[in-house]
Parts: sequence; C-alpha cells; structure tokens
Amino acid sequence: MEERLLGATGIRVSAIGVGAWQLGGPLRLDGKVDGHPDVGEATAIDLIRRCGDDLGITLVDTAEQYGAGESERRVGLALEGRRERWVISTKFGARVGPHGERVNDASAVGVALALEGSLRRLRTDRIDIYLGHVAPDPRELDGVARALAEAKRAGKIRAAGISTANPEYCSWFAEHGILDVVQYPRSLLSHDEDPLWAAVAGVGGIVRGAFAGGRLSGKYFAEAPRFAADDIRAGRFTGEAGAEAFRRCAVFAELVTPMRTMPQVALRWLLDLPGTHSVVLGAKTLAEYSDAAGGCAVPPLTAGERARIAELRSLAG
Repeated sequence: MEERLLGATGIRVSAIGVGAWQLGGPLRLDGKVDGHPDVGEATAIDLIRRCGDDLGITLVDTAEQYGAGESERRVGLALEGRRERWVISTKFGARVGPHGERVNDASAVGVALALEGSLRRLRTDRIDIYLGHVAPDPRELDGVARALAEAKRAGKIRAAGISTANPEYCSWFAEHGILDVVQYPRSLLSHDEDPLWAAVAGVGGIVRGAFAGGRLSGKYFAEAPRFAADDIRAGRFTGEAGAEAFRRCAVFAELVTPMRTMPQVALRWLLDLPGTHSVVLGAKTLAEYSDAAGGCAVPPLTAGERARIAELRSLAG
C-alpha cells in the first residue's frame, strides 16, 4: 500500500483509508435515516483489522455522530493491540441527542467534552486527526482554536482541521491556525480539480465520496440499486430521478480495461490530483478494499484520458 505524507503534519497515511461511517450501523436523526444497514460488530472489527493486516491500510476515519458513537466504539475494539500501526481520524461538533435529535455543538466547551468521549470510545490516549464535523459559530472560533491548541499541547491530538465542502470554513480555520487537514468530497464527477484550500500551504487533504454514493463503483451501470430503508442513500436517490443518476454514469464504462476496474479509474483520477493525500472509502467488504488498493498500482491517467473524462462528465451530469 502506498503511503503519503499528510501535508505538513508529519503524519504518514495510506493512500486508501477505511471509512467507518458505514460500519457503525443504522441511525435516525430528527426522525430521518442518517446511517447504513448494520454489518454487525464482529464483521466491522474483522474488516478493519484485515484491511490493515492484509492490505497495509493505516488510516481509519470515523466520527462521534456515526451510529451515535457505535462506529468509534467498534474502531476502538478493532485497533486493540494494533493502535501503533494506525492513524485515527475522527470528528467533533455533531452528535446524537438523548431523544435522537441532531445536536450541533462546535463550541470550545463542546470540543473538550467531545474529545474525551471519543478518546474513551476509541480506547486510545490520542487522536491523530481531529476534524470539525460542522463549522463553529464564528464567534466561537477563538475559543475552539484555544481548545484544539491545548489538546495538541496535552498530546491528545496531533493535527486539527475540518470536514467540509465550504472553502469559507477552510479560511476561518486557517486564519485561526487550526487548518492542518481538510476532509472534503470529490470525485471524477467534480468539475473543480483545485482543493478547497489551494491558497493555504501545507494542508493535508483527505478525500471522501470517491464513488459518488455508488454511482462510480461500476456495480450499477446496468441497473440502478435498490437501497434498504435504513440506508441513507435511499433518501438521496429516490424514484426515477435517482435511478437515472446511476444510469447516466454508465458512460464511464468505456474507461474500464482488463488492467483496471471502474473503482480503480475513479481512485486513480483522485490520486493523481495535487492535494489528495488519502481517499477514505465507504466499502463494506475486504474484496472492495482489495480492489481499491489495486488502484494505487494502476499507472497515472494520461492527459488524453483526463480530457475524455471531462467530456464524459458533461454527459453524466
């Protein structure tokens, strides 16, 4: 597995990371589905361990909100006896309230409380990458910056940042000296190849959404999926419009060859971009992660192939 330096953090991460949202089980927030069908605790633990042991993956990404803490708890169990081999990324600021309500609290006090909870569930004394899951109120930024700086001094976190698609939030964090890492959505369906923080040097970039909710996995080019009722994607891709969103992406099938799968094409497009240090996936099987890991060995896309992808994107959009 290829490893890359995560910006100026000094942290080395595998080019492919395990996304643990889908390993935390189902969740309802404010009465709406916000999780995934449960693969089961034993399956989740085994998958994380084998991704590390068999494939050399070293990055796992989770959040306090995923599964109302269940994702972090399972990650902690999976890494027992293996902690030193892994880089843990988790998020603060969004959690599940006592009655299943969405609670956004990225205040200075909220950060400190969230950090202790995540450390406990993850069974570790430090978190390598600690990201805001939501942006703080601008009036709270000074306090949040102090809280994160204190956590660094105490050795409880190594790098801070935010998970966002909003460049303004990146600017806020950069201005307060807490933009070490950004996790952001990007795929070959994205029109903008520049990272959100292009003007800020030394920022580590972790990409999510590489397969655009499954549209670029290649599995559904012939027939659109039918997601389970407790899969968040069931609410995102509904009816004929949802099915059409999958069918349109079949134009990318021409990029598949005997030497590379569709997921490998989608990952290679991302890995070739400046600012992509790692890509976290929402896969649920070792076979899917193994195929993704093979994308690291696929030769970079040619200029002609990237130009063709731009043409196909207009058809898929």
